Amino acid sequence: MGLKKRLKGLLGDDLVDDLHGQVKDVLEHGLDRHVRIAVTGMSRSGKTVFITALTQHLLASDKGESLPFFALSSSDQIISVKLLPVDKDHAFPLQTAVQNLAAEPPTWPASTTGLSEVRLAIRYRPASRLQRLVSDIATLYVDIIDYPGEWLLDLPLLHKSFEQWCSEQRELFALAPRAALAADWLAAQAAIDWSQPVDQAQLSILNREYVKLLHLFRSEQYGMSVIQPGRAVLPAELENDTLIELFPLIATKPAGTLEDNSGYRVMEQRYLDYREQVIKRFYREHFARFDRQVVLVDCLKTLNKGQQCFDDMRLAVTDVLQSFNYGPSGFLRRLLSPRIDKVLFASTKADHVTANQHHNLDRFLELIIADARREMQFEGIETTCMALASVRSTEAAEAVLDGQTISCLKGYKKASGEPVALFPGEVPIELPTEKDWHSQRFRFVDFAPRKLPMQQLRPEHHIRLDQAIEYLLGDLF
Repeated sequence: MGLKKRLKGLLGDDLVDDLHGQVKDVLEHGLDRHVRIAVTGMSRSGKTVFITALTQHLLASDKGESLPFFALSSSDQIISVKLLPVDKDHAFPLQTAVQNLAAEPPTWPASTTGLSEVRLAIRYRPASRLQRLVSDIATLYVDIIDYPGEWLLDLPLLHKSFEQWCSEQRELFALAPRAALAADWLAAQAAIDWSQPVDQAQLSILNREYVKLLHLFRSEQYGMSVIQPGRAVLPAELENDTLIELFPLIATKPAGTLEDNSGYRVMEQRYLDYREQVIKRFYREHFARFDRQVVLVDCLKTLNKGQQCFDDMRLAVTDVLQSFNYGPSGFLRRLLSPRIDKVLFASTKADHVTANQHHNLDRFLELIIADARREMQFEGIETTCMALASVRSTEAAEAVLDGQTISCLKGYKKASGEPVALFPGEVPIELPTEKDWHSQRFRFVDFAPRKLPMQQLRPEHHIRLDQAIEYLLGDLF
């Protein structure tokens, strides 16, 4: 007699059938998995476009047409993908972004300014025979969380004292372009004795001017990356909150014993409050729950803008990566201490260079993050660098120059909308030298988007987006 029949004899048919159904439900639900993918990047690195294109291609992935290197799609295992509702206060502006890219003429969508989210359910047929014994169908729930790179740049402050932060900022404000742009603000700071009680009105004025400077530093004109505190420029729900009225003191720490009401101690306490109530809160409520991370970097922009912009971006990326809480995210470890276990570093705008430069773009990003990546690899963290274009805005072309055929690009200039055909230049495979910077060899053009169709997405609408999806999700099916 089988076990099921014996149990029915002891417990009754209805109870055993009910238990059997519950066990089956638990096992089938066990095939359903949930992954939270965080997407961030330095200012104007293409987060909004990346998330929009990623979502649109996943929604169409059951057709198996636009993502040839996403194995689940190309093997026809996907049954359907659908959008799930999220909190309306944190909903990613997907429809607006899609409308921008599908318009005539198309435009790049506006940058997001706070935390937002897309949630997808991918229903598929498992390939594993063991999984199919439990159920023929499984579901992967994917949360894609968008948050500003400026908020990420606050994480290193968790490990720094106020004095350390001020010292680092002092070094930055001694360099171009900050030194010249902030000359008046620095002079106003220098006129204050920070060992004495400070006028709150003076602090408010200095804070307002500092926020203006941060916006100027991160503007299209200068493109600086180290912007701290991040909430000063992208406050979200902390708009007008005194918690974000914080700036570094550029003068060295006053000698001797300092009273609690001295200017230095007042600003130090603001720093500690910001760290505890803003950064740690973000870390606990969001960052510590991420499973996988995408970091977008616009290498071409920093090359165009010169050495100061490039050095600043490299410092920001290195500082941030050393603050990530990486580590295995197994079940028991997750109960105790969640960890990010996989990171994709993506160099955006791969369509702004010719195909033979994509490897160079990969290599160049690897150089930028080499030190931090080496430490992650030592800890057993899986990382990869990839040049990609979420929405392809150019077409490949050829031209003959002095009897030689050279690879070119055709597209429309972002600034003017005029059609152009050009050789965009080469991406270096070594860090630029002083000679490289002074020769002004980097002049990569910004292109306007090509129209992204609402239906019939194809591989030619992106570059390597399918490889990025396979890296982020492929091992979860």
